Amino acid sequence: MVEDLEYLLLEQLDRSDDGIGSGNLHLELRDRRIQASQATVGRMLRLLDHRKLTAKVSNKGRVLTAAGRRHLDVLRQKQGLRFWAEGVLSEVKPISQSEYLQALDALRDLEGHFARLAAERATAPQIEVMERTLHEQERRLPTSTRGKDQGLEFHDLVAQAAGNRFLLSASQMIWSWNREIRDLWREADVLTGRSSLPDHRRVLRAIAAHNPGGAERAMRGHFADFIETVKRHFADAALVSLNPRA
Repeated sequence: MVEDLEYLLLEQLDRSDDGIGSGNLHLELRDRRIQASQATVGRMLRLLDHRKLTAKVSNKGRVLTAAGRRHLDVLRQKQGLRFWAEGVLSEVKPISQSEYLQALDALRDLEGHFARLAAERATAPQIEVMERTLHEQERRLPTSTRGKDQGLEFHDLVAQAAGNRFLLSASQMIWSWNREIRDLWREADVLTGRSSLPDHRRVLRAIAAHNPGGAERAMRGHFADFIETVKRHFADAALVSLNPRA
């Protein structure tokens, strides 16, 4: 994952006050058994320079800028959340894994139906609030919160626009069934490695166009990505348990 390599390079640079060259950075990654060619490392460093997160220091190599240190703090938080989320999933017993997946499948169906109904029923003011919420989510992406509160708020707005309190009660019951599910969904971006914003925009475009089928497909696809990530973690955990020395 590109962000993982970015994090590792910035961490290495943070340990040096004098600067590190691309060759030494590549060797340090290789010593940690991280597969990244020297050309890949060089391209990433040039990109970090362009973003003003790193800067060259004569012939000594690169150092972190103040912006780079702030960005590294955000990445450290995301890495910590990822380890937490992966740890939560690794602790789920096989007998409970099917229940987790059944709950997520039910939520995908319910949220998809919310999106369909919202496309049929959402008023112009409701759509405007959704648009403002996604604009705020985008604005907060570079921050430590990553716009996750606005992302969750968008789902709530879609459910409200659907206007079916019985479906809403069913959804709330599933979310409250297991707090870990809600917590994992809240940090979905650190598990999937991608922001929810592009998916949210696809959902909103379909709702604003009053396209029920398109809204439902976009929302179900949004959930499917998260569900597949959870399934992969369960599968990996099973392989580790079968091959403890691997």
